[in-house]
Amino acid sequence: MGNNHKHLQDECIRVQKVYDWVTDTLNVRKTVSFTPEQIAAIEEALDDPSKRPLRIVTKVPKTSQATENTEACAEHFLCEQVGDKRECTVALNGGFTTAQLVELLFTTDIKVQVVDRSGEIVTELMVNASVFESFVLCYPDGTDLYCRITKIFARVPSGTVLLNSPAPTSFAIDITFCVDIQVEAEVKLEVLAKFCSPRENDLICEGSEGEMCPEASFPQQCPDIYPRPGCMCRATGSASGLTGDEATEAGRVAVLVDICPNYHLSGSSFRLNYTGSEDQGAFQYTATEFTQDSLCCDEYSDGWKMIISGRGTDDSTGENYNFNLAIVQTSEGNQFEAELINSKGDREFTTGVVTTDTGEITVGNCLQHS
Repeated sequence: MGNNHKHLQDECIRVQKVYDWVTDTLNVRKTVSFTPEQIAAIEEALDDPSKRPLRIVTKVPKTSQATENTEACAEHFLCEQVGDKRECTVALNGGFTTAQLVELLFTTDIKVQVVDRSGEIVTELMVNASVFESFVLCYPDGTDLYCRITKIFARVPSGTVLLNSPAPTSFAIDITFCVDIQVEAEVKLEVLAKFCSPRENDLICEGSEGEMCPEASFPQQCPDIYPRPGCMCRATGSASGLTGDEATEAGRVAVLVDICPNYHLSGSSFRLNYTGSEDQGAFQYTATEFTQDSLCCDEYSDGWKMIISGRGTDDSTGENYNFNLAIVQTSEGNQFEAELINSKGDREFTTGVVTTDTGEITVGNCLQHS
């Protein structure tokens, strides 16, 4: 998006605003049992060399990409809220905020067929599977919850081929529901925006507890929960080089980074490997947290510079250290500098400015992604 806005003007639009958006994968194992009549039909087919081997085939409902598929597909699969939503408290960003707990039931009917080598059906039966799951959402009064099953998978973990009698009396089926949960409300907005993506399903409840014309109002937002802040830039790749002049210890250091995948800090990773002389030894550091407010992105020469801070662990000792990381990419290549800070605030280790001689880290502007 460019900076030339002279052709824009103020517009008011009516839209469905997304207050929260979660995707998840839910699994359930179902035991399927044949009736005596079905076992007799299977064993009769197994005794016929022209029909065996037999195969167990699972046929799952075809899901729709429509935003609402609950009513149209209720005879095949269904997502429904059970009971009322409840207020709960969640720990987030070092503090506490209020969210809503809802319980959703996902159900489907799966057709199971036993077919012979020619594809003819020997016997078949319908299997009902369901998953009951709780979700912590930004779901304030005045909003509506939309639940969508985007795909259903089914497989037989023990194998699908039947070769010889006696036939098994039962077998297990693993069913997977891919679900998409959104909380929406109709609002009127004046907006300049970019595409967003769902957050991870990562919140856990800590606990729970005369007439006038109404004024025009919108449901209260949950800025601590959704939408999560985006990234101005991202960095991905691996590179290594010799430590710089101001390094705590001389040696070789390598970094592996994937900062802001999908243009959000969620899911980011950073690992540092240091190898020194025999006297200095080696260690590996893995980041476990990234601080959103510390992310800084600036143009640098003919490229970009990213700075990010957070917290992580020395893999060998288990000790925790805060970290600061700076990465530069220009036409001349990569440079990076990392420092580890102990609980007292003292700098425990620094790489100095490392000019990489192996690998490459790409630093890009998120505002230019499509």
